Amino acid sequence: MLAGDKNMLEVNNLFNQIERGSYLKTFQPDNKNIEALADTWNNYLKTLHEAIAESNTAKQVAQRDYEKVQALAIAWEKQMQVALTNSSEKEVHQALAHKQIYTARARQLKTLVERHIIHISTLKTQLAYWENQPYSQVS
Repeated sequence: MLAGDKNMLEVNNLFNQIERGSYLKTFQPDNKNIEALADTWNNYLKTLHEAIAESNTAKQVAQRDYEKVQALAIAWEKQMQVALTNSSEKEVHQALAHKQIYTARARQLKTLVERHIIHISTLKTQLAYWENQPYSQVS
Protein backbone atom coordinates (compact mmCIF):
# COMPACT_ATOMS: atom_id res chain seq x y z
CA MET A 1 0.00 0.00 0.00
CA LEU A 2 1.39 3.39 -0.96
CA ALA A 3 1.91 5.99 1.76
CA GLY A 4 -0.89 8.19 0.50
CA ASP A 5 -3.32 5.26 0.22
CA LYS A 6 -3.87 5.01 4.00
CA ASN A 7 -4.74 8.69 4.32
CA MET A 8 -6.89 8.50 1.23
CA LEU A 9 -8.81 5.54 2.69
CA GLU A 10 -9.42 7.40 5.96
CA VAL A 11 -10.59 10.51 4.15
CA ASN A 12 -12.64 8.40 1.74
CA ASN A 13 -14.51 6.91 4.71
CA LEU A 14 -15.39 10.42 5.91
CA PHE A 15 -16.66 11.43 2.49
CA ASN A 16 -18.63 8.21 2.15
CA GLN A 17 -20.39 9.23 5.36
CA ILE A 18 -21.01 12.67 3.86
CA GLU A 19 -22.35 11.10 0.68
CA ARG A 20 -24.80 8.96 2.65
CA GLY A 21 -25.82 12.04 4.62
CA SER A 22 -25.02 10.59 8.05
CA TYR A 23 -22.30 13.14 8.71
CA LEU A 24 -24.33 16.08 7.43
CA LYS A 25 -27.30 15.23 9.69
CA THR A 26 -25.18 15.84 12.79
CA PHE A 27 -23.04 18.57 11.25
CA GLN A 28 -23.51 21.94 12.95
CA PRO A 29 -21.81 24.48 10.70
CA ASP A 30 -19.54 27.00 12.32
CA ASN A 31 -16.26 28.48 11.13
CA LYS A 32 -14.20 25.81 12.89
CA ASN A 33 -16.20 22.96 11.32
CA ILE A 34 -16.21 24.59 7.90
CA GLU A 35 -12.44 25.11 8.02
CA ALA A 36 -11.87 21.53 9.16
CA LEU A 37 -14.14 20.20 6.44
CA ALA A 38 -12.46 22.40 3.82
CA ASP A 39 -9.01 21.21 4.95
CA THR A 40 -10.11 17.58 4.89
CA TRP A 41 -11.76 18.07 1.51
CA ASN A 42 -8.68 19.74 0.04
CA ASN A 43 -6.43 17.01 1.47
CA TYR A 44 -8.66 14.34 -0.04
CA LEU A 45 -8.59 15.95 -3.47
CA LYS A 46 -4.83 16.48 -3.18
CA THR A 47 -4.40 12.82 -2.22
CA LEU A 48 -6.43 11.74 -5.25
CA HIS A 49 -4.28 13.92 -7.52
CA GLU A 50 -1.11 12.44 -5.97
CA ALA A 51 -2.42 8.88 -6.33
CA ILE A 52 -3.17 9.53 -10.01
CA ALA A 53 0.33 10.93 -10.55
CA GLU A 54 2.00 8.01 -8.70
CA SER A 55 -0.01 5.42 -10.60
CA ASN A 56 0.68 7.15 -13.90
CA THR A 57 4.42 7.13 -13.16
CA ALA A 58 4.27 3.44 -12.23
CA LYS A 59 2.36 2.73 -15.45
CA GLN A 60 5.00 4.55 -17.50
CA VAL A 61 7.81 2.57 -15.84
CA ALA A 62 5.96 -0.71 -16.40
CA GLN A 63 5.25 0.27 -20.03
CA ARG A 64 8.92 1.09 -20.62
CA ASP A 65 9.99 -2.21 -19.02
CA TYR A 66 7.39 -4.09 -21.08
CA GLU A 67 8.74 -2.59 -24.30
CA LYS A 68 12.32 -3.55 -23.38
CA VAL A 69 11.41 -7.10 -22.40
CA GLN A 70 9.19 -7.52 -25.46
CA ALA A 71 12.10 -6.41 -27.65
CA LEU A 72 14.30 -9.03 -25.98
CA ALA A 73 11.68 -11.72 -26.62
CA ILE A 74 11.58 -10.71 -30.29
CA ALA A 75 15.38 -10.73 -30.46
CA TRP A 76 15.48 -14.26 -29.01
CA GLU A 77 12.82 -15.33 -31.52
CA LYS A 78 15.08 -14.07 -34.31
CA GLN A 79 18.06 -15.81 -32.72
CA MET A 80 16.04 -19.01 -32.62
CA GLN A 81 15.23 -18.67 -36.35
CA VAL A 82 18.93 -18.20 -37.13
CA ALA A 83 19.77 -21.27 -35.06
CA LEU A 84 17.10 -23.27 -36.91
CA THR A 85 18.57 -22.33 -40.28
CA ASN A 86 22.03 -23.28 -39.02
CA SER A 87 20.70 -26.58 -37.65
CA SER A 88 22.16 -25.86 -34.23
CA GLU A 89 19.91 -27.76 -31.85
CA LYS A 90 21.69 -26.51 -28.72
CA GLU A 91 21.32 -22.88 -29.81
CA VAL A 92 17.67 -23.44 -30.75
CA HIS A 93 16.90 -24.79 -27.27
CA GLN A 94 18.83 -21.97 -25.62
CA ALA A 95 17.09 -19.30 -27.72
CA LEU A 96 13.70 -20.91 -27.14
CA ALA A 97 14.25 -20.96 -23.37
CA HIS A 98 15.23 -17.28 -23.33
CA LYS A 99 12.34 -16.35 -25.61
CA GLN A 100 9.87 -18.14 -23.31
CA ILE A 101 11.27 -16.39 -20.24
CA TYR A 102 11.10 -12.94 -21.82
CA THR A 103 7.68 -13.59 -23.35
CA ALA A 104 6.28 -14.61 -19.95
CA ARG A 105 7.80 -11.55 -18.29
CA ALA A 106 6.44 -9.31 -21.06
CA ARG A 107 2.98 -10.78 -20.48
CA GLN A 108 3.25 -10.01 -16.75
CA LEU A 109 4.34 -6.44 -17.44
CA LYS A 110 1.55 -5.94 -19.99
CA THR A 111 -0.97 -7.09 -17.36
CA LEU A 112 0.57 -4.65 -14.87
CA VAL A 113 0.28 -1.80 -17.38
CA GLU A 114 -3.38 -2.68 -17.99
CA ARG A 115 -4.06 -2.75 -14.23
CA HIS A 116 -2.49 0.68 -13.86
CA ILE A 117 -4.66 1.99 -16.70
CA ILE A 118 -7.78 0.71 -14.92
CA HIS A 119 -6.58 2.09 -11.57
CA ILE A 120 -5.88 5.52 -13.07
CA SER A 121 -9.28 5.54 -14.75
CA THR A 122 -10.98 4.66 -11.46
CA LEU A 123 -9.10 7.38 -9.59
CA LYS A 124 -9.92 9.96 -12.26
CA THR A 125 -13.59 8.98 -12.07
CA GLN A 126 -13.53 9.41 -8.29
CA LEU A 127 -11.77 12.74 -8.62
CA ALA A 128 -14.27 14.02 -11.20
CA TYR A 129 -17.14 12.86 -9.00
CA TRP A 130 -15.85 14.55 -5.86
CA GLU A 131 -14.83 17.74 -7.64
CA ASN A 132 -18.37 18.09 -8.99
CA GLN A 133 -20.15 17.68 -5.66
CA PRO A 134 -21.99 20.75 -4.32
CA TYR A 135 -19.96 20.63 -1.11
CA SER A 136 -16.72 20.69 -3.11
CA GLN A 137 -17.05 24.46 -3.04
CA VAL A 138 -16.69 24.49 0.78
CA SER A 139 -13.23 26.03 0.64
